[in-house]
Amino acid sequence: MSEDRSWMRSAKGSPQWLQGLREFLATTFGGTSRGGTAPCPCRRCRTMSYITQSEMQRHLVLRGFDESFIEEKASGEDPDEFDACNDGPTGDAASAREVVSSLLYGAIHGEIKDDVPNESAKKFFALLKEAEKELYPGCKEATKLSFIVRLFQIKCMFGLSNSALEAILLLFSLVLPPGHEVPNTVDKVQKVVRELGLGYEKIHACVNDCVLFRKDYAGLDECPTCGESRWKAATPAGKDEASGAAAGKKRVPQKILRYFPLIPRLKRLYMSGSTSSLMRWHKEGLVSDGKMRHPADSMAWKHVDNKYPDFASDPRNVRLGLASDGFNPFGMLNITYTTWPVILIPYNLPPWLCLKQSFWMMSMLIPGPKSPGNAIDVYMQPLIDELKELWINGVETWDAKVKKNFTLRALLLWTINDFPAYGMLSGWSTKGKFACPYCHKDTDYLWLKYGSKHCYMGNRRFLPSNHRWRRNKRSFNNSVETREAPVPLTGEQVLQQYESFEQVTFGKTTRKRKQREEETRWHNWRKKSVFFELPYWETLLVRHNLDVMHIDKNICESILGTLLELSGKSKDGEKARLDMQHMGVREDQHPVIKNGKYSLPPALYHLGKAEKTYLCKFLEGVKMPDGYASNFKRFVDVKGCKVSGLKTHDYHIIFQKLLPLAARNILPEDVAIPLIQLSRFFNSLCSKELVADELDKLSILIRETLCRLEMTFPPGFFDIMMHLPVHLAEEAKLGGPVCYRWMYPIERYLRTLKGYVRNKACPEGSIAEGYVSEECMTFCSRFLENVDTKLNRPERHESATVSEPPSGLSIFGDIDYSKKGFVIESVDRFQMQRMRHYMLTNCDEAIPFVKEHMDLLRNISPRNVEKRHKEQFVGWFERKISKLHGEGKTSDLMYALSQGPDHRVRVFNRCFINGFLFRTADIEKNLTTQNSGVVVRGDDSTGNIDCKDQYGIIDIDPTRLRYLNDPYILGTQAEQVFYVKGAKKSDWFTVVRLKPRNLFAMPAAADSENEVEIDVESLDVGVENMNVLHSEEELKNWRRPGMEGVTGDAAVIEKALAELVPEPNDSDLEDDEDDDDDTYIDDGHVAPVESESQGADEYFFV
Repeated sequence: MSEDRSWMRSAKGSPQWLQGLREFLATTFGGTSRGGTAPCPCRRCRTMSYITQSEMQRHLVLRGFDESFIEEKASGEDPDEFDACNDGPTGDAASAREVVSSLLYGAIHGEIKDDVPNESAKKFFALLKEAEKELYPGCKEATKLSFIVRLFQIKCMFGLSNSALEAILLLFSLVLPPGHEVPNTVDKVQKVVRELGLGYEKIHACVNDCVLFRKDYAGLDECPTCGESRWKAATPAGKDEASGAAAGKKRVPQKILRYFPLIPRLKRLYMSGSTSSLMRWHKEGLVSDGKMRHPADSMAWKHVDNKYPDFASDPRNVRLGLASDGFNPFGMLNITYTTWPVILIPYNLPPWLCLKQSFWMMSMLIPGPKSPGNAIDVYMQPLIDELKELWINGVETWDAKVKKNFTLRALLLWTINDFPAYGMLSGWSTKGKFACPYCHKDTDYLWLKYGSKHCYMGNRRFLPSNHRWRRNKRSFNNSVETREAPVPLTGEQVLQQYESFEQVTFGKTTRKRKQREEETRWHNWRKKSVFFELPYWETLLVRHNLDVMHIDKNICESILGTLLELSGKSKDGEKARLDMQHMGVREDQHPVIKNGKYSLPPALYHLGKAEKTYLCKFLEGVKMPDGYASNFKRFVDVKGCKVSGLKTHDYHIIFQKLLPLAARNILPEDVAIPLIQLSRFFNSLCSKELVADELDKLSILIRETLCRLEMTFPPGFFDIMMHLPVHLAEEAKLGGPVCYRWMYPIERYLRTLKGYVRNKACPEGSIAEGYVSEECMTFCSRFLENVDTKLNRPERHESATVSEPPSGLSIFGDIDYSKKGFVIESVDRFQMQRMRHYMLTNCDEAIPFVKEHMDLLRNISPRNVEKRHKEQFVGWFERKISKLHGEGKTSDLMYALSQGPDHRVRVFNRCFINGFLFRTADIEKNLTTQNSGVVVRGDDSTGNIDCKDQYGIIDIDPTRLRYLNDPYILGTQAEQVFYVKGAKKSDWFTVVRLKPRNLFAMPAAADSENEVEIDVESLDVGVENMNVLHSEEELKNWRRPGMEGVTGDAAVIEKALAELVPEPNDSDLEDDEDDDDDTYIDDGHVAPVESESQGADEYFFV
């Protein structure tokens, strides 16, 4: 008979909930526990971790009961038939049995059942027998299977080599008693792991990427397109290859695609009740309040719901994102080799799990040594076939949560890629004059004859038709702008354009295209994308995403390179000035030749030696929080005024946080304003929480910002990366927060895959085997108890649980008393009085008593009410609550609050709270990081200190102290800032506010363990709040006064004039597949390299 667990849904701290908790703990630990521990049913552990009674009580008070645990008995369902007998092994043995039982259930119920078990079921029945074998005679805690799973889990966690694992196996064989079942070789261990996991298919491919040898081509020995042999030449030159095959030698294919079938991996998501519940979060846990925090809040997601209601009706149907990028598996920059994994991301999961690598699925591994280019469609065909099957028919899948079969369907929502890969996946070439896929044939381009490249300006097209800048000739290109903004192509329009050309023949032997006819040069299509074979693809609002990560990085690199005049990075120079002279714009910027010398007049953005030194010293002296960014000292050369070696994430931090602080001090307002606006645009766009109305404002502001930049910077500055931001806000309105659609987590995952390479002779094979093993261990870890896995790994910093929501009274939090590194100090009576007063006045449950006491004091006398209240309230409250508690009219918690804390306190020099690591200023004097900055939000009673300058940047004098009589705060009120010495006054510092990692701005109604109240609006100052005069007058002077220009030998100008390059035809441009530039391929420089345990690999600071 099922027990009633409805009380578990009651409000935490209510009498009913507290009484039920006491009874539950008494029943759980009343003799049924194992070794003093029991499975914890809180929302985080989900009965997968065995902990003590005190730990369980703390978990449940903090997090509450997991919904799946409440429903487990509330539904009255019988336990699994495979687990009906509980008189067997315990501990790891029971976990191993549960793993196999879940797999067996999925194998039997997920397929059409016959009178005899299917092949999958037969395999797991054999494993079930292994799960019954004792590890050694008399062992009850572990079986052969559980030992192998746990040992291999350790191998994956700590990266043990096969040799090390085999040595461990030999050691166990020596010390265990006779009759043990420990395998003596790694091969035997891997055989069991492979049976538990999911395998992959090896599909032979043409060496020139023409076809895959599958389906109709499966039996061929030569490519039907290029005629190349399928096999490597295994015999000496001059002999017949067939003779080697006839002799019985195994033939080796020239190229192998390793394909990981999608359908069985999606089925496994529902073989565990906990993950099955998580896959419904987008429907059952999402709170719709008009803000976008998850792809499920986006217009693209809702459009699918409205277009395909049958698909949207079942929340278990999966929505996927596809990501792909190339990387060098050898990690050696002098070797040109590129491997391309294709990764699938399930978006059904909540935000804090959506981008965890443990939930991702690798779909295929495209072999090198070169990028597949446009021929990536050839390799995508097996995945497209599965996606079509999942959309049209669906697959029968067993749901472990409801213990029923259902028809699982899936939809590919969009692709995630950098800009070159955008061209490979979409088919629209991202090179040449029509490089922008949003503007398509209406892209505004200009060929710079001396710069030898295209530039993309014409940003005035995106302004309102009556905007005065449209008529401003002098400040722009000496012409009036009357054109309308281009409209992106719909899926239907793309298919119509496809009808105008034939599909290309894939393969590297056909890479040289014939020169296109003049009438067909109106588009940039290089192929018909394979994704349009999906029935729903043409209806999607966002098919391919622009990568904000690389756009952000490349813009910052261009700005720094131009300001510091870095060789190869600067967009200004002799050729840039000659292009302006050729265009007939900005006469005062043209090169001046005199007496065999040339001089380039200083532009408005020109920095002298002093300004360059200031900028470099500013970057060198910045101290940021631990793990926030690299140590910039290593990358800044103050003497040479150079910056080099920065990682992508470092550019992200410099551009969005630091550059505005320096720009206001070294650049004139005409340059500083648009740079600060551009920085704030990206800072707002990268927020974890977006609002459609704010995105509309950003969309308008970025158009004006780009126009301002167009007024001041040279045409060569405006490459395609400077053009793409005009589309980012509109794309964010459709796709939601960019943190789910950019390349940061993908690049980190490539680093993980690179770590799998052990055999450099076959890197793809090493990666495939490592991934399959990791995938198996990830699945098994959902059932393991008291084992550190990548799913339950603790946070990097100790006592991370203090950031959990308060339990009991609103003021009570959780303290990890096991943490060391503290001293005991005694608090005097006066300090304790002030502490207690602050705690009581900030406790929600005590507010009515505060009002009662204030009213009482006013009735006695209206004079000095606040002062008398501070002096008398603590004692009055203690007496009041003591009386009420004696009468049984208040709780024990309120009575404990009234009595006050112990006068002995633990003093720590560091703590982790609200997602931030804090340290005292004393212990970080000799450190390169800064974690001592604390900020508290002001309110009506405390007031707000407004120290913002005209750009909305906050500067403070740290020597001026405030609130000396009220120096205390609650831990839950603490947020973090860091201080930068970038203010105009020598003794002032600039305040930079931070956002917490791994915490999401989920509303309280979502009832999430990760919920935290974050006022996104107050974290950053929007561009519209800058108190500067946005002059719309035309610029008449582009020369910066008081500066000296660049001079040199006039022969340099003469040489540049002689090297004038005409605009190339399309046939002269290389295809994307011919691009060997590794600028975007595995730059390896993303967020700071940190321990996997931080969780920062999945959710870095945005």
